[in-house]
Amino acid sequence: MDDIRSVVYVVPLQVHRKRMVYGPKMPTYELVYKISGESVTHFNEKTLHNLPGTVEYLPKCEKADYYVERKELGDCIDIHFDTAQPMPREAFRVDCRGNKRVGELFSRLYHLWIGKQDADYYKCLALFYEILSELSQGEEGYLPGEQERKILPGVTYLQKHAFDRKVDYYQPAKLCNICYTYFKRLFLTKYGMTPIHYVTKLRLERGAELLETGQYSVTEVAELCGYENVYYFSRKFREVYGVPPGQYAKQ
Repeated sequence: MDDIRSVVYVVPLQVHRKRMVYGPKMPTYELVYKISGESVTHFNEKTLHNLPGTVEYLPKCEKADYYVERKELGDCIDIHFDTAQPMPREAFRVDCRGNKRVGELFSRLYHLWIGKQDADYYKCLALFYEILSELSQGEEGYLPGEQERKILPGVTYLQKHAFDRKVDYYQPAKLCNICYTYFKRLFLTKYGMTPIHYVTKLRLERGAELLETGQYSVTEVAELCGYENVYYFSRKFREVYGVPPGQYAKQ
């Protein structure tokens, strides 16, 4: 990575319109950490739903159809950077709501950057590398367009049936007309996890959203997320979010 070129800043979204249009040129790469509020980013053919604790990556490009619809105003930390190293060419979102370290790193980098001390530049760069390391554990990978289209029916199936009591993990491969081993390999390259772990991730993310509403008991949330055993749901939830679902709901 050559450097963090240009700026790192907090965007107070309250002063902006509900719909903001950017581009058409993206001169730098961007990492945007959502502090508060809710928005939907449309970047070329990608749609990214951003909630507090999520990070979106936007690629550098000469032409971009890029606009943001803000459903609930809030704040974010926006890092602009440039590098000679190959970077993903498509926008993606990483859900870091279960990883508080990411938010802490963004906050530390921001406060160092606005201090405008020359000696802090390298500290900012070190924090930036740490952020990339954390995000790499949850980011989607790159697949050539043909291979990505090949597994799309299977991915759609998993997203549609993730909350069923029983998920047939061999059906996605059948829908793609490929063997399960090949589907799993392509899926792992794209999402950085197996189909089983992907379904678990979707279930726990939905569980966290339902708990945040305060309208459901832990047992009801487990059932709505496809779990027959509330204790198993609680154990998996704690592994990811660090606290039991009941405590998460209270917080």
